Amino acid sequence: MNQLTRGQKGKVADLGGGDVVEVALNLVCRGTQVVDVSCFGLDGDGRLSNDQYFIFYNQKRSPEGSIEMQGARHGARECFQVQLSRVPGNIKRLVFTAAIDGAGTMSDLASSHVDLVVNGNAVARYSLSGSDFTNEKALMVFELYMKDVWRYSAVGQGFNGGLSALLKHFGGEEASAPAAAPRQAAPAPPPPAAPAAPPPPKVNLGKVTLDKKGSKGTVNLQKGGGQQPIHVNLNWDNPNAGKRQGFLGLGGAAPAPDLDLGCMFRMATGEKGVIQPLGERFGSRHAPPYIYLDKDDRTGASSDGENLYILRPDLIDLVVIFALIYEGTANFATVNGRLTIKNGGQEIFIPLNSPDSRLTFCAICVIQKKGDTVEITKEERYVMDHEDADKIFGFGFRWVAGSK
Repeated sequence: MNQLTRGQKGKVADLGGGDVVEVALNLVCRGTQVVDVSCFGLDGDGRLSNDQYFIFYNQKRSPEGSIEMQGARHGARECFQVQLSRVPGNIKRLVFTAAIDGAGTMSDLASSHVDLVVNGNAVARYSLSGSDFTNEKALMVFELYMKDVWRYSAVGQGFNGGLSALLKHFGGEEASAPAAAPRQAAPAPPPPAAPAAPPPPKVNLGKVTLDKKGSKGTVNLQKGGGQQPIHVNLNWDNPNAGKRQGFLGLGGAAPAPDLDLGCMFRMATGEKGVIQPLGERFGSRHAPPYIYLDKDDRTGASSDGENLYILRPDLIDLVVIFALIYEGTANFATVNGRLTIKNGGQEIFIPLNSPDSRLTFCAICVIQKKGDTVEITKEERYVMDHEDADKIFGFGFRWVAGSK
């Protein structure tokens, strides 16, 4: 294994690296401090221009899956897998960082290391310890970067701030609730100014990711009526983009996957029903059940996928959110399905990361009112159809075949 020193650089290919490499970080403190590791996907100016390429404990995968946080592997506490050919062309640097959560500094590091892993074998190691640092609370540890070919660098640069400071350093900004502006007299109109630079992407470090089946998150009901809507978004990738059908591609463009978002619901009153594109059951914004599906994205052309709104979460008892493949793909393994649930400033992300290649219906999560909160539990259960899902959750509907 190659032993790297701080600042050492080289070509990934010279270490035997191919298209898929792993960066395994084993950073351990002598005390009880927790070290959070992250990956920043930066553009050619060294900026985090897209917050979806900040890979950390609450966002463990880039949109197309080229960068993925995989947990403990290869004897390390956290490992990132990178498929270099799938990294978008505008992402030029992948910077792997560490930050102390709470009290303590990087001087508390015990003997630690980061390995570059190829085909399951560590081909290079950069070792570091607390004696290398003083009051730093964050580190740029290791980097993969594109400069005609993919290269690596053992960085080892410290920051006195923590994860928020790293985010700011790379041009991002931690999201926070907006403060109310004080009342004042209207000022005179300002003179025309040059166009402002685009604002930095805001990253919600408090966003919760439900990775495993059974993991839970909660959102609070708005006081005085509980009418803060819950926004459920389903999005997916199109693996057929740019492909053509038939012999020699003469059959025209390959169809985009058509996924449908829907739900089975039961209200506190006992009323129950189904919201889904099949049968054009889109619900209502202004009448019970106050659950509304915005559209049926049949082409994959909609950038924001499909959206379902629970406008009166204070009135629900149980909602089961589901997705089904209507056409265009054989199973969920090909489309990188993901669900995002927002309630005001709160956000819960649910990746469909355990697809069953035999089944095309997924009960994604359960939303249930419990007192002054709404509890969201990841299910990700793959079944044959609506009827099989109904048997699991006990709504007792009578199902018939449908089409759209």
